[in-house]
Amino acid sequence: MSGRLEGLEPSKVFHFFEEICSIPHGSYHVDEISGYLEDFAIKRKLRYVRDKENNVIIYRDASKGYEDRPVTILQGHMDMVAVNDDPEIDMDVTPVDVCHDDEYIYARGSSLGGDDGIAVAYMLAILDDDSIQAPAIEAVFTTNEEVGMDGAIALDPGLLRGKRLINLDSEEEGIFIAGCAGGIKMRAGMELELSELAAVENESCIKVSVSGLLGGHSGEMIIKNRANAIKICGRLSYDICGRFDVRFVDIKGGTKSNAIADKAEFEILVNGGDISVLKSVIAEVEHEIKNEYRQKDDDIKIIVEESNLGERAVFSGSSLKKLASFIMAMPDGVQAMCGWTEGLPLTSLNVGIIERKGNMVYTYHELRSQMGSSLRALKKSVTTVADAFGAVCENSSEYPEWEYRESSPLRDEMCRVYREMYSAEPKIEVIHAGLECGILAQKIDGFDAVSIGPDILDIHTTKEKLSIKSTERVWKYLLKVLSA
Repeated sequence: MSGRLEGLEPSKVFHFFEEICSIPHGSYHVDEISGYLEDFAIKRKLRYVRDKENNVIIYRDASKGYEDRPVTILQGHMDMVAVNDDPEIDMDVTPVDVCHDDEYIYARGSSLGGDDGIAVAYMLAILDDDSIQAPAIEAVFTTNEEVGMDGAIALDPGLLRGKRLINLDSEEEGIFIAGCAGGIKMRAGMELELSELAAVENESCIKVSVSGLLGGHSGEMIIKNRANAIKICGRLSYDICGRFDVRFVDIKGGTKSNAIADKAEFEILVNGGDISVLKSVIAEVEHEIKNEYRQKDDDIKIIVEESNLGERAVFSGSSLKKLASFIMAMPDGVQAMCGWTEGLPLTSLNVGIIERKGNMVYTYHELRSQMGSSLRALKKSVTTVADAFGAVCENSSEYPEWEYRESSPLRDEMCRVYREMYSAEPKIEVIHAGLECGILAQKIDGFDAVSIGPDILDIHTTKEKLSIKSTERVWKYLLKVLSA
């Protein structure tokens, strides 16, 4: 894979990006990438810290003449949402198969990890080049951002002198992020009732698969009202339970709690004589769903096929009815819109994963809100629904919102540089996704931050791609901000 990005500009940024792609670095699998960053600092005789959460901070002294400028923190996360559409790819051990065309860098068979690999590459390129004029820099590489911001939560603020921070975890050039949502990750577990009978002679195991959905990041794309494959499975299984005598075998779908599920499937036992009618019922529902999501999610596919039960356990029909009802009742998508910012969701949630383990089915939810009180109320709603169906909820992580500041000297300075370079105004936004800035704002007194980044499309999916020209423009802009 080495050298595939050779010849692209900025050459040093893409050199480091390709090296990052060669190291598997999905969330919870960050030891190797953290070690790579540590080795980078050691080879260049740069001061650094690597903590117990594998966060790495690398320090660069101020350039001559910049000693009196405020220390600048550059920050991004080293983990990626590692998803793939090739069952032969194990993202825990397989490097990203990085490629490019004239416009974009992308990966074959998996997500690219531009979120947030490009931030890591930007920072390494700055740390590697003494000719870049800049104040003292504290480059903060955090871990497991995509699964709850564990690294930022554990970060010791005593390791930092800087008060102003440029976060490099945004995906639209020319948009400056100045606030974000807080969030809670929740898991609900429901116990299933085993059936007294194994498969009988006239029963067949049927698998219903939902695929072809756009999916996407549940913070950025939830406003698009795209279909969720898990919710579709709940709807299909609910309709089936109401018309046929079936029993439950299995269910699975989604990949990450913060990604809208783009595929899911469930398996049931059904009387052989009912299969043709069942297929027609599913076809009717498929037609309804496609009509409801036309021009929003146009490639939804629902496939019904016979499957092999093997030695798997069989659960009662009442278990399927309870599970289907739970999925149907659980809120999902945008719940309320902000009254003060047009087009910004106030609260939302996403069911991103469903899986069966033994006699339990678990669903994983990502809750978001621009206000802590609304987030707490949404959590109560999820818990109430779960309680009603005998499911037990638990939190896996929680992170605060990053409130917009009317006064931001850093933002003012970055806007001034942007106007000088592009003769245009950047767009200032508050987003519904979560950023580590909310956590760091609670740790650092006088915190002043802006989040920027190049154009990255369809993050957290196998369609992810990074704009080459935008990466170069943002690089030049970042250097100008540092040297201003």
